[in-house]
This record gives sequence, C-alpha cells and structure tokens, in this order.
Amino acid sequence: MIVETELVVDALCNVVSASPGKAAAAIVLQAERELQPWIAKDDDLGQKMWRINQRIVKLIAELIRNHDIAESLVILASNPDLLLRATDGMLVDGEACTLPQLELLEVTARAIQPVLDWGESGQSVADGLTNLLKCRLPATVRCVSHPSAHVRALSTSVLRDIMYAGSVKPGAKQAADLNGIHNPAYQYLSISIIDWKADIEKCLMWEANSRLENGMSAQFLDTAARELGCTISI
Repeated sequence: MIVETELVVDALCNVVSASPGKAAAAIVLQAERELQPWIAKDDDLGQKMWRINQRIVKLIAELIRNHDIAESLVILASNPDLLLRATDGMLVDGEACTLPQLELLEVTARAIQPVLDWGESGQSVADGLTNLLKCRLPATVRCVSHPSAHVRALSTSVLRDIMYAGSVKPGAKQAADLNGIHNPAYQYLSISIIDWKADIEKCLMWEANSRLENGMSAQFLDTAARELGCTISI
C-alpha cells in the first residue's frame, strides 16, 4: 500500500508542472486519503509514511507557488482542514520534517498579495491562506529557536513575508474576477485588519519567556526580533 501511494505521489509530481489546475484536485483527494498525522516514528513504515507526507506537502507548496493559476489556489484554499493537517507537524522532528512545512507557509505568505490583485474574487482565497498563517504563527515562532540554522533562517523569512503581506493597506480597487469580468470596488479585509507585527511580537515574547523559565536560551528569538523590527523585552 505504501509503495503504491509513493507511485501515485510521484505521478502527481509530473502532473503539477503540466496541468496545475487538474493536479490540485488530484492532490487534494490523494492528501485526504494518504496524509498521516505527524507523529515521530522510527520504524521503516513510519519513515515511509513521513516521506509521503513530505512529498505531498511539497506538491501543495508548488501549486501555491504557481499563484497565477487561479483554479488550483481556489481548490486548495477551499480545503482549510487539509492545509492545517499538512502543517501540523512543524515541531515534531528535525530539519527534514520541518523544512517542507515552513516552505509551504512561505509560499502561502508570498501568494496573498498576488491573489488580492485578482479583485473581489480573490478575497475568499486570501482569507483561507491568511487563516493558515494565523493558526501556524506560534509554531513558526518556535522554529526560530530550532537547532538547525536552516530552519531558523527559513522561519524568520516566513515571519518577514507574513509581515510584508500584512502591510497591504485597506482600500477600494477595481479589478477583474477569475473570468475577466470587472467587479465592483472591494476592500482588502482579513490580511490587512490583522496587526501581524503585534501578533508576532506577542508570540516572540511568549516563546522567549517560556524558554527562559525552562532554563533555555532566547538568543535566537532576540536576534530574529531585531531582524524583523520587533520589540521584545527579555
């Protein structure tokens, strides 16, 4: 069963580049069946399941990276539970597990502004992507103190991209919908009404205090805060 699943995932890798819209629907169906809980397992079966998880997450990230393909993003954003499951193991294991999930969050943050440029029709998609970032913000901040320098750098990059996406100012704008038909003026809502900098500062502060209370260093958190222009008191 595991081997069969790996073959299906391999086939989907080829479909993503050739036909992203069709691939999105197929990946959602496959992920709903095959994506496993992110639980640390040392046996061979557990490792194979993790490899499948990682490849599914990378496929989802690749679809979001192609944010000019509206159909695939609409399909993914309308499945918020799947996106949450795909990023539910950021703190479970080492670099090999954490990096694909952070990469998914990174492309999600970078897709929000282009999606908003679709016009009113992009708002619900942006809301779905924003919800994922909001839910995974505490875990992303915790990754700033990860033993892996690569994970620390990528988590800081994700936080920076989230802050940038949240810098969009609310305002009216005429734009075409997915079919090219002009809609009435709309406003950027969810992503812009969240005070991302304040939320990130709160998470950084909470995590720093938690680490200090447990006798651990908060140096990496302090460094990340300064890089992000955030203020935390340690």
